[in-house]
Amino acid sequence: MRPVFPPRTPKSLRFIFHSALSLVVILWLRSWQNWIGYEWNYSEHPRLQQTIFEGTGIGGRWHIPSTWIEQAGELPNDLTTSPKTTLEAAHLAFYLARSQDRYITNSTIPLILHQSWHSMTPQSWSPLLKNYVESWLAVCDGEQPNHDDGNLDEMAYIMWDNIGIDLFIEQYESDFWQSYISMPIQVERVDAFRVAVLRWFGGVYSDVDTMPLRHPVTWIEPIDCEPWEDEAENSTYSLSSVSDGPIYSPPSSASPLYLNLYEMSANGSLRVGKSPAVGAIVGIEADIAPETDAYWRAGYQYPLQITQWSLALAPHHPISTRFIASVDMDVKTLQREDRLLDAYAVDLTGPVQFTKVIKEWLELVAGLRWNALTGMHDDGKSKTVADVLVLPITGFSPGRASLANRGSKPITDHSARLLHQFQGSWRGSFDLVTEYGKMCRTLFGKCRSWSKDSSASKKAKKTKKSWS
Repeated sequence: MRPVFPPRTPKSLRFIFHSALSLVVILWLRSWQNWIGYEWNYSEHPRLQQTIFEGTGIGGRWHIPSTWIEQAGELPNDLTTSPKTTLEAAHLAFYLARSQDRYITNSTIPLILHQSWHSMTPQSWSPLLKNYVESWLAVCDGEQPNHDDGNLDEMAYIMWDNIGIDLFIEQYESDFWQSYISMPIQVERVDAFRVAVLRWFGGVYSDVDTMPLRHPVTWIEPIDCEPWEDEAENSTYSLSSVSDGPIYSPPSSASPLYLNLYEMSANGSLRVGKSPAVGAIVGIEADIAPETDAYWRAGYQYPLQITQWSLALAPHHPISTRFIASVDMDVKTLQREDRLLDAYAVDLTGPVQFTKVIKEWLELVAGLRWNALTGMHDDGKSKTVADVLVLPITGFSPGRASLANRGSKPITDHSARLLHQFQGSWRGSFDLVTEYGKMCRTLFGKCRSWSKDSSASKKAKKTKKSWS
């Protein structure tokens, strides 16, 4: 007698069953991984998780200290304590900082920190960026870096994304808008934005690959503002007001909302007639003997060049106004000559342009001999000219001692304000022509006029939309 077997399950049903089971396992594993990742991110970066990754808003994310809002009293019309966009958050931070006298000590620079990144999703953030932004958010909560004892003033924090940057420029720099959208790569737009946002709202801008070593409220000490002498010119410089005082005025074309906030938030103690206060903080990135060829062999335009990865400005400081005007003029000139794609970002919108503007401004208002700012002969002291504080190379560029960065002291030195990690994502893909030019300058002292960024590389960057 033949054995009787149960009927066989059709292959199609077995396939459906196995597929469903596999899908359940995959979804479970993904949920488990997401949960583990969330728990790790939250434990390692709680402020980043809450403010950036879990936050909501148009144009980026932000954090306004609750104590600022609690002490605000009645707010001006059109100002909300529950911002929905970065522009609304900037309005609120600007008004609260100024009306409550929340400034970097000895300055007219409000305690607002601006940063920018293209995405608010965790996948776009490297571990280093997460760590560094977390450290800035801790500082904005009043903590001192390196877990020193004691708490300091809180700061408002605004993280701008591409949408927020575009909306800000379109609304606040409308005369500059056409030049802004004409720039081929995003890094050039961000370079312009970082100065423009400080022009209108003031505060500190620092790249996301920087880490605070000192709370910004402590960046200016009495010793930083002591008079100093340029022995070559027999000239003495000190902290002083310029023609229209330490507080500068917005243009008449500003929106009624902004003009109202500006006037209502101005603190009387900072008006003209009081003791001079710092209106700009900038840091040296290259300090090289000008009589040698070492500076251009190292890739710098100036033997004494100012960095742009971090800066601090009072609202409407002339440096910011002049910078935007200079970039606007250069972009329009390059467009007319069909050379905009050939422009090097460092020269057009980066530290070369920034240095040029500051140099021309200080020569105009104070008759400064630019290379007198060197720290090579005084062990790297800070120097004030008019209301501009120029930090030595260690200020924003510590731990970089080399032939091209002489005088840079360790990150543990008291004069070090922050650390820059040089992620350099703005550079885009490897370009043989550019790299050959660097080698030719560095090793052989030739190719000085060789393009630092070839047009082919620039076009590739335009296509790829690389980000700073």
